Amino acid sequence: MTYGSKTMQSATNDENLTWSSLDDSVTDLLDDLINAEPVCDSSQAVLFTGPDVETDEERWTREATAKAICQARCPARAACLAYALALDPEEGVWAGYTAEELREVRPLLSFLPRHRTDEVA
Repeated sequence: MTYGSKTMQSATNDENLTWSSLDDSVTDLLDDLINAEPVCDSSQAVLFTGPDVETDEERWTREATAKAICQARCPARAACLAYALALDPEEGVWAGYTAEELREVRPLLSFLPRHRTDEVA
């Protein structure tokens, strides 16, 4: 998924999505995340995203600390995971997972049943 193109590959299949439909979906997920009151905030941004330059050891330590915060006490973890899987971030810690770990999980989404919006609850 790249933000420069007008169409993007869906996380769950090979169908192309229009930019506007993906944008609406991601915006809704971001709203859900914000409303869930995540523990992380702008004062901790560097912990979850990292500085411009750091050693591998510094990154591993920082990521372990960020993951522990997510996994131990964040009420927004599920919303954060949904947002991160849709966003496909290049870096950072999201819902207790690194961007690399999220990339490993994304292909498994194709095995989940698709949500149908045309069904009546």
